Amino acid sequence: MGDARRQRHLYDYFIDEHGRWFCEGNPVEDRDLFRLLSRSLFERDGRYFVRCEGEVHPVRVADAPLWVRYVFVEKTETGSIRRIRILLEDGREEPLRPETLMIRGDSALYCRATRKGLPARFAKTAYYELAAHLDWDEAADVYSLTVGGRVHPIRRIPLPASS
Repeated sequence: MGDARRQRHLYDYFIDEHGRWFCEGNPVEDRDLFRLLSRSLFERDGRYFVRCEGEVHPVRVADAPLWVRYVFVEKTETGSIRRIRILLEDGREEPLRPETLMIRGDSALYCRATRKGLPARFAKTAYYELAAHLDWDEAADVYSLTVGGRVHPIRRIPLPASS
């Protein structure tokens, strides 16, 4: 992970519950810096880190480290969903892996994104774009998404324990 003994300073990075980045308590407002930090993010042993200029710094995360801004649904001629692409807040666009979809609590929707498989929360617009395509199975008490003819049940994950 890098040699922390050679680092001059260990920066305090934080991603709040809305996906906003902070460094040393200051909001990261520069889009290029935001993209650099977001794309340098990785997870190890359930904790998040950012690798920046050869140094590794821990990142505290209030909810999800990545956010899905938009959803693009590609349909077949018959109207079924062929594939779905997502656009992350940092500008990366990639295929949605529907088998990674999760619901936390009653309505927060997440997936795993990037080649690193980091959790990504669907922002409001993306959430409603995708929710319009979900199916509810009352008997099984589960939502699902059908993509490419395959039904993907959406698993529920518990809310974090309150302190």
